[in-house]
This record gives sequence, C-alpha cells and structure tokens, in this order.
Amino acid sequence: MLIWIIAGLVVLTFISAFLLKNNVMRAVFSGIFGMLTVAGIVLLSMNMNSHFGMEERTTVSTQEVYSITPAQAPMKAVATKKIGADNQVLVYKDSENAAEATPHFAPDKKNMVKTTKTKSSVEKANVENAQVKTTTKSWTYESDLMEFLFDHDSDQELISVQHVLQVPAAWQIIEK
Repeated sequence: MLIWIIAGLVVLTFISAFLLKNNVMRAVFSGIFGMLTVAGIVLLSMNMNSHFGMEERTTVSTQEVYSITPAQAPMKAVATKKIGADNQVLVYKDSENAAEATPHFAPDKKNMVKTTKTKSSVEKANVENAQVKTTTKSWTYESDLMEFLFDHDSDQELISVQHVLQVPAAWQIIEK
C-alpha cells in the first residue's frame, strides 16, 4: 500500500508544483507533498533493507516419531543420510502403525530458497520418546498498520527452519 501512497504523493507534488497559480500555495503544498514523498520512500527502503516495522518471531513445535525397526524388535533406531556440510535427511516412521519409514526433510529442488534456509540434524537427548523439534524463525509485522503499509504478498518472510530429531540414548542412529 505504501507504494500506492508514494505514487499518489508524487502526483500531488507534481500538481502542486506546476498547476497552482499562487506562489505561496505552490511552495507550501509542493514542499509538504515532496517531503511526504521522500519520507515514504525512506520508510519503504528501511522496510526492504532492515525490516523496519517487523519483528523476528520464533516458534517451536515438537512431534513424536517412531523407530524404523519393527515394533517387536529389541532395538530402536532411526536412519540419517548426510546432505552437504550441515544438513541431513532423516528417516523415521510418522506413526506407530506405519508400514514403513519415510525420509523427511529432503531438499526440495522446486523451492531452493526454502531449501537453503532449512536445516535438519539428529541428536541423542534426555527424552523418553523420539521427537522432532522444529524451530522456525520468520519476520512478521509488528502491527496491523505496518502490515497494511508494507505487506505486498501476504507472506511471512522465512529466516530459517531447524529440525532436530531427538532420540533417547538407548536408540541407534544408522548413518547411510
């Protein structure tokens, strides 16, 4: 919306500078509209460059996951495959009744921006059941006014997503 406001202010500046006959009115209105135009451009630049009017929001969620081994097996395990320097594809079952384990967090070749902002790893932790802890960081607008002024595509700007598969110490981590 701010872009449309700036466009309107440019038109008003032009009208006041070239179409008003009274010199005093011309100077006052073209000065006011010109300063408002510059202020709008500065605000838009600050939003685009340093996220003015936005705040970093972190959300954490957990989901219980299950071993890739059959339920009657004495050993519980998950599998991982290292992708790149600091990312892993994690293999586990989504439900206790799942027939087979499925890979999770594989790179999405159709959305490379999201892929580069998503990391996944596995760790042994002091937990009773295996779980995936997902930490999502994104830029969100501080208020409805800021969203009204700056939002142009109704989408939060993703900063990063970190998936950590936490397994009990007794579980095995199979690296492929």
